[in-house]
Amino acid sequence: MMLVLAAGQGRALAQSIHRSPQAREALVQLAYDLGEAHALHRLCAGPSDATWYGRMQQLEAQEAADEGFRSRLVESFNAGFAAGASEFPACTPQSRAAERSVAARGAALARQLAADAG
Repeated sequence: MMLVLAAGQGRALAQSIHRSPQAREALVQLAYDLGEAHALHRLCAGPSDATWYGRMQQLEAQEAADEGFRSRLVESFNAGFAAGASEFPACTPQSRAAERSVAARGAALARQLAADAG
């Protein structure tokens, strides 16, 4: 199981160098969504929760071969975090619904990226 995962990660890393401009923009949007979801999730789960941040770290690791692009991803994540943090001051049913919506948007992007790469 571990070998399959490692092989899959290596393939993703190699592919990160050859992404189309559309795929790169989708990844930038995905990073934004991850940041926004991270801010919204922390409202209810607490400031130490790293659920969505951990996913961003995985994305960064895949894109580490291209430092300039990785930096764009980090900037986008931070912008999404700021947007999410400014939208709701506390955990509410509305903030939970917003997180679900952002997560669904990000999941759709991830599925599209996977289909395009497949």
